[in-house]
Amino acid sequence: MSEARLETHRYRFDKVVLAFSMLIFIVNFINIGNGYHYLFAALGNLFIFLMILKITYRPPPAGLGFNLRWLYPLLLLVPLQYQIELAATLFHGGEVYDPLVRIWDKALFGPYVHRWLPDVLPGAFWREGFHLLYVAYYPLIVGSYIFVWNQGRSGQANLSEGPDPRFLRFAFVMMASFVSYLIVFILFPVIGPLDDRFLRFDGVGLIGPMIDWLYAQAHSAGGAFPSSHVGEAVIVVLLLRPRGYQRLALWLFIGGMTVATIYGSFHYAIDALAGLLSGGVLYLLWSWLYQRWGPENVNNDPAISA
Repeated sequence: MSEARLETHRYRFDKVVLAFSMLIFIVNFINIGNGYHYLFAALGNLFIFLMILKITYRPPPAGLGFNLRWLYPLLLLVPLQYQIELAATLFHGGEVYDPLVRIWDKALFGPYVHRWLPDVLPGAFWREGFHLLYVAYYPLIVGSYIFVWNQGRSGQANLSEGPDPRFLRFAFVMMASFVSYLIVFILFPVIGPLDDRFLRFDGVGLIGPMIDWLYAQAHSAGGAFPSSHVGEAVIVVLLLRPRGYQRLALWLFIGGMTVATIYGSFHYAIDALAGLLSGGVLYLLWSWLYQRWGPENVNNDPAISA
């Protein structure tokens, strides 16, 4: 590996997270007069910014520091998403755009799909199965990131050689797309049909109440359109570039998870459709920019072998 690469300790995915955390810090800092929440949010983003600067300043040592340096984006997914509602309130004063999205949804699909779909597929089998598909998004995202990172490490004779180019591309496209969704949610907050969810599924079944509990702990309202749940899953599968039966299995999973977001009234049908389309668009956009910018060369070998 070239000397220039060894001297580069901050890569594009680092810079994406640094830029977003600093942007949100500035937004919150200039609004600390609106309440202590903004002060805490500003301090939290400043901490994230400084932490990333520190762990990316030098080549990471072996052990925990090495793992933290490359896996920290996974630890920030929830803290970054949690700030949607607070930031969106600054721009919209608490207004959400669900009425407009419902008009689009009804114009495109007719009667609300999230309301009649559970009636068409009633019972514990469908209810638990779709809720399981919904929550399986999280191991898909985390597991894929770790898989690509670990695959790159396994091909290195020496950890000081630096990260594998495939991992750098994966991390950049995934995090740039994630931040893109957060910006859309801040500028165009939509809550989704959660009221319908509570009426139909509140306290029902095994997996649903667990999801509702997790939402109550770490959910930030306003991130429904487009569905980043669907969009990020599409992006990850496109980045993995599976072949053969793996491709079929993963795309069937994406289809099932897309339906699950509607079945559980987490999203309007148009949210899910927008997630599918935006996932493809963001993948193409950020992949193209990554390759165009250089010099982080991309290895075109698929991350999942046949």
